[in-house]
Amino acid sequence: MISQNNFKNSIFKSVMLLCLILISIIPIAYSQTLTVDDIINKNIAARGGAEKWAGVKNITMEGIYVNFSNAEPFKMWRERPDLYRFDSKRIGQNVILGYDGHIAWWINPLMGPPHDKPGQIPAKGNHDKVTLRDRFFEPVFWNYEKKGNQVELEGKEVFDGKDSYKLKVTLADSTVEFCYIDTRSFLENGKKGKTYDFGMLNDLEMFFSEYADVDGLKFPFLIESEYGQRYRSMEIEKIEINTKIEPSVFMIPDSTAGNLER
Repeated sequence: MISQNNFKNSIFKSVMLLCLILISIIPIAYSQTLTVDDIINKNIAARGGAEKWAGVKNITMEGIYVNFSNAEPFKMWRERPDLYRFDSKRIGQNVILGYDGHIAWWINPLMGPPHDKPGQIPAKGNHDKVTLRDRFFEPVFWNYEKKGNQVELEGKEVFDGKDSYKLKVTLADSTVEFCYIDTRSFLENGKKGKTYDFGMLNDLEMFFSEYADVDGLKFPFLIESEYGQRYRSMEIEKIEINTKIEPSVFMIPDSTAGNLER
């Protein structure tokens, strides 16, 4: 029979062992608790680092754009701070979307006359919303305070089969997006939000994958989008950094030809 003293000693040792285990676990758990800024800084580092990204003045991308079940070539130009142009072919029509630093403009025969000629994208019907969102040069959660955006960590969630940090991003115009950061690689898996299709509001899911190195920076070479009944993808074949881009690329063309510039 166990004596009362031995029983008390056994309880005491068990309690002390439990305390030692808890003491050893607490620092580990604490060290694994990341803040919003920790996650963003790790994401920037995973993409190549803040210093290298600060040296990026412009980016040019080329590849295949799949839309309306057709695969056609595209070309995209981006330049700091937020200059943007995207040329593609859709249902046999050449479509150009741009932002010159002040207004969103297009040549979009799919919308019928007069939009088959260069002109400002009308705000009426929300037609300008997609281009105004796509114009941003870098992820909206980078340097978010300087941009007037807000970012909150909403915990972890499995996104596209991967454990991810879920960041709620409220843009300066009150638009809300949810960005997903892989908990291991700290690269973006994708995002959720809203988009417009011919002016109609839709839920949006985007998926970023096939990351590869370009001059020491990491880029996703496959970007997929799902919204409404649509699926679109950009299969990037070529990325160039800091090449010479004529300022006229981002301006509304004087010509009414509207041809796809390659």
